[in-house]
Amino acid sequence: MNDYRALITLCVAGFAANVGFSLLFPVLPFYAEGMGASPAEVGLTVAAYSYITAVALIPFGILSDRVGHRRMLIAGLLVSSLAPLLYPLAGNLAQLNFVRAFHGLASAMLLPPAVALVLNSASPDRSGEALGWFGTATQSALVLGPALGGLLLGHYGFKAAFWSCGVVPLLGLIFVLFRSNAIQPIARREAPTGSSLRWLKQPRVFAGLVAPFFFTMGSGTILTFMPLYGEVLGMGATEAGVLIAALYGGSALFRLPGGKLSDKIGRRPVILAGLAISGIAIILIPFVNVFSGLIAVLISYGVGMGIAMSAAYALVADLTPPDMRGLTMGMTTSFLHGGLALGPTIMGIVASMSNYATMFRACSLSLVLGFAVVFGLTQRQR
Repeated sequence: MNDYRALITLCVAGFAANVGFSLLFPVLPFYAEGMGASPAEVGLTVAAYSYITAVALIPFGILSDRVGHRRMLIAGLLVSSLAPLLYPLAGNLAQLNFVRAFHGLASAMLLPPAVALVLNSASPDRSGEALGWFGTATQSALVLGPALGGLLLGHYGFKAAFWSCGVVPLLGLIFVLFRSNAIQPIARREAPTGSSLRWLKQPRVFAGLVAPFFFTMGSGTILTFMPLYGEVLGMGATEAGVLIAALYGGSALFRLPGGKLSDKIGRRPVILAGLAISGIAIILIPFVNVFSGLIAVLISYGVGMGIAMSAAYALVADLTPPDMRGLTMGMTTSFLHGGLALGPTIMGIVASMSNYATMFRACSLSLVLGFAVVFGLTQRQR
């Protein structure tokens, strides 16, 4: 690794931002339901964050290439700290959706420069490893966040959860400000032209872009509806937080091994293996009705996602210009948040028309489709 100090700083920033972001996973479904939301409306409310993030990631990625990645990283952490303070002020679903959308701008501002700077901290032959370290940090945050959110909601109520959601990114912002000199800037450039976007014509680039989309179709559905599905099975908010944490715990444990493995044997087999593992796991959810069994299934889903996600980001980085990484990482993360948005929205409609068990069965098809698409796109240029 070229610069461990920069990588550590970025891992702490990503950890803090994701703890705040994921703290609301087991909180928002109950908050929206308390306002009278149906399952479809709950899905839309949770997904509003990711809709805005998905749309804004690419322009913010381009902007970060032009104004500087460190500046955009700091701005993203600042918005992450302020946006949660607005949740308690929402008096109805429309206002809650607006706040959720504003909160989504934080991820759009933060993620492209953070991942671009992570890649800048490593040599090209160790990019998967660097992304694995960053992914381990951010996924570990997604383990802590839901568990903490469930505990805060269960013992102290909604306001405590929302305030905590803002405090954690603020601590990350303070840490980054004290260590900003450790982060090496990437050379700025003008906005990309048509001739500089030829890399987009490569099928393998699209394989790396769409793989996160299919994973988060499933994980977005799980994090949105597992609290309500658990309630049907007699589980409370604390158990729901632990279940979501189990998914991201499996993901965190395998981000680094997956990144290292993809450096050694190639991106394609690692991505396909992850899609297969996660696809099998989500099919099993409707057949499990005990807490311990659900934990095992969700850990398995996280393992598949963890193995493949670093490889997918590294695949895109392998095939794109280093000085356009804000844009390229913004595009990859845009697909990721597209899945987080569309998964709950579509599956919320399925749940409203049928039940949660049918919804999870339907959601498994997204992983099957993802395997077929990635296999086909990478097969052409083996």
